Amino acid sequence: MDNDIYTESEGLKGYIQEKTSSIAFDFITKIPDSLLCPVKNPEKKVKKLIQKATKKSALYSATLSLPGGPIGVFTIIPDLTAIWRIQAQLVADIAATYGQIAVLNRETMIWCLFRHSAAQIVRDLSVRTGTRILIHRISSPIVFSLIKKIGLHHSSKLTQRALLRFIPILGSIGSGTYAYFDTLGVGKTANAYFKALNDHSPIEDSIQNTDSIDGFELN
Repeated sequence: MDNDIYTESEGLKGYIQEKTSSIAFDFITKIPDSLLCPVKNPEKKVKKLIQKATKKSALYSATLSLPGGPIGVFTIIPDLTAIWRIQAQLVADIAATYGQIAVLNRETMIWCLFRHSAAQIVRDLSVRTGTRILIHRISSPIVFSLIKKIGLHHSSKLTQRALLRFIPILGSIGSGTYAYFDTLGVGKTANAYFKALNDHSPIEDSIQNTDSIDGFELN
């Protein structure tokens, strides 16, 4: 019995890891557009954007987890896709609110989406200079390698969340809470980054080029 559970858990983890990397790659290579414009008081607007996104992601995740049992488990990937879509749009809207949408590229999206949850993996994407954070541009092969690491990092947490969904009410509460604070972390990271850019110019100085990151090098 225990061996069967272990085997199912490992199979689920492998499935989640593969899907997580694929979904993450899609979101960081297809930057969403924003209909928002720069405002005079961006911090106040951003606060409202974050509040709206956290509540939306929490409600969505909690709702998908309600069925419980096997059905609840297999909603983990649609749940993840929806939450990251909400978070990616939040990053784009925050960038637009600060008038920095032109700076939003795949490297910046990776930083904003995963800095709070995978700091050790994305740490080499940036360098701090005073109050500013400079984000490196990296090649596609390095981006792919980085995303695979992020997928591996998140797969264990997602497997635990998926198994928790076997318990209907508890799984729903846990999923909603996680989605809320995860989205809050994304919002705080994006706000801090684009606020720093907005307070300094020229913004072009915030992007640097590099051909290596986190141990990966191009020949």
